Amino acid sequence: MRIYGLAAIGAVMLLGVPAQACAQAQDSTRTEDDWRERLDQEVLAAGEIYLQLEYEGVADGFMRFGWQVDGDVIDIYDRTMWASREVYETMEARVRLEDLAPVSSDIRYHQAGNYYVFDVDFESGAANGQMHVVRPGQPEASQPVAQELEQGAILRASYFVVAAALPLEVGDSVTFNWYAVMGGEGAAVTLTAVEEVGIDTPAGHFTTLRIEQRGGTPPNDIFIDRESGRIVRIDVGGQPMQFVAPAPG
Repeated sequence: MRIYGLAAIGAVMLLGVPAQACAQAQDSTRTEDDWRERLDQEVLAAGEIYLQLEYEGVADGFMRFGWQVDGDVIDIYDRTMWASREVYETMEARVRLEDLAPVSSDIRYHQAGNYYVFDVDFESGAANGQMHVVRPGQPEASQPVAQELEQGAILRASYFVVAAALPLEVGDSVTFNWYAVMGGEGAAVTLTAVEEVGIDTPAGHFTTLRIEQRGGTPPNDIFIDRESGRIVRIDVGGQPMQFVAPAPG
């Protein structure tokens, strides 16, 4: 069984705990130009996404996801809560500024009385660490994390940074491999700028660029405000769930 996190991927139902992080990433077709060279360095320097979690149209939590440059790495953080399911996730990850290669990932995932701790470091194209499970009244259990990564793979947790910093226009598409620490697996993922569309959120009306993320589980649609460049909505594929810009105040 596997856990899939909230803010790092949008959000999905809890599916369980990984037996071992050992799935092999899929191959992907690289674009002709390296998308990393097109990233907006000013956006990479710092940013934050704060959205309200809505489940079946009802406000049910929040997502606070941000990043900032510290020397030659980008520090990424996540604070996300799904109130009705008693799910709370915190994450700190570090990736290299030069190429977004993963350096480390530390995740604490709480559901009801249980929580899971992932402590993973990356070196020489591999993820290594431990996953700990803590349940009331039971001994703490641990499992090793050991995974070879596809060449050039980024952390799943960093793809919101990519979506925000990549200057896509309608019809543009990029493909890369990601590695999901909590799912213990890799995937070939494509971001495609599909259309310009107006949307309404509690924060007001926005003219946005809709970007489809496909190839990883679950798929997400990301809506980026054309005026400010902020992510103002994320739709989670296969779930009656959205993250939307909240009303001011």
